[in-house]
Amino acid sequence: MLAASATTAAPPHYALRMWLFFAGYFVFAGVSVPFFPVWLDARGLTDVQIATIIAVPGILRVVLTPFAGIFADRAPNRRFAVICFMVPAALVFLLAGWAESFLPILLVTAFSFTFWGLALPVGEALALTGMRRFGLDYGRMRIGGSVSFILTNLGAGAVVAVLHSQAVFWMLIAAMGVTVAVAFGLPVTPRAIRALDDQARPAPPSFRDVLREPAFLTLILIGGLIQSSHAMLYSFGSLFWRDQGFSGFQIGTFWATAVACEIVFFMVSSRLAGRWAPYGFFVIGAVAAFIRWLCFPLEPGFVGYLALQGLHAFSFGAVYLANQHAIARVVPDEVIASAQGVLAMVMGLLMALSTLAAGPLYAHFGGNAFALMAIMPVIALVVLFAFTRMRRVRMVV
Repeated sequence: MLAASATTAAPPHYALRMWLFFAGYFVFAGVSVPFFPVWLDARGLTDVQIATIIAVPGILRVVLTPFAGIFADRAPNRRFAVICFMVPAALVFLLAGWAESFLPILLVTAFSFTFWGLALPVGEALALTGMRRFGLDYGRMRIGGSVSFILTNLGAGAVVAVLHSQAVFWMLIAAMGVTVAVAFGLPVTPRAIRALDDQARPAPPSFRDVLREPAFLTLILIGGLIQSSHAMLYSFGSLFWRDQGFSGFQIGTFWATAVACEIVFFMVSSRLAGRWAPYGFFVIGAVAAFIRWLCFPLEPGFVGYLALQGLHAFSFGAVYLANQHAIARVVPDEVIASAQGVLAMVMGLLMALSTLAAGPLYAHFGGNAFALMAIMPVIALVVLFAFTRMRRVRMVV
């Protein structure tokens, strides 16, 4: 059986089909992340309602992701599972065009965005199979999503600049259609390879083993605090920029710049990780987030916001890598999978709670609410300082 795995050829164009899937999937993200709040605002929703609609799918994904994983494992193949998530998401989202008030929009988008989000881990599992079983480059497959996100940001921004916010819904519909189309093009791994993957998968260890490691819990709390400080940006960044008079294309450029700088940091991070990760990366990320959110309400102009968006490489990228290195250092190999699950759950919950808080904060303080997000990386630095100090004391004792 093992020998067969070495000789089994990859399905035709496996890497290209995975690249196209990630590219198509993130077309929808490239429209929804910057411009979905703009469309909600055009529907007459309040800041609190906008934040609630954005936060609810994140909460639902935290609850439903384990069950979605079980379904994907028992499905005839992972392409079938992705299609089962994507087709209902697209069909239900069509109803959003006729939803006029808060509750119908909430129900429709909560279902649609939740199912759309559940498809990504299944697609990533297919990409990892390609890496493990066929020797394909995971990074090259995954970068299709980053490229399409940047290009879609710019393209959607240009459309909004010409046709205004009413065009956002139709762009979202078109983007969801692209995602469904590429889902049907996903490769199907041979039965022998699928069986090998199932046999190689260890029995799921208990979360209890992970939760007994205080260093792990402390470090994901630190990362979660810094990451969730982005909630105000994800919910109201585009609206804040629009109110300052920036065009849709300029707003798309701001979002594209953040992702481009993040990609550059990922490309050079391996040279820095040995010296800086994870603690140095946490410090860099927290300081970058503090500067970013404190300066955000100052309205520094187009070039100034490009510079602040460039800090995303550190406030998000460095912190993301710090958490991955923290897991590798403090969590035993046999519970790595559980550690990733706990990390995703904690990150998701903190982001959802921060997003819910962002609504009333932005409604009350306006753009100054961004500065309040700087409190979270400061708390993270305090926790990190206390944690490292306690570890030094224990080592001395």
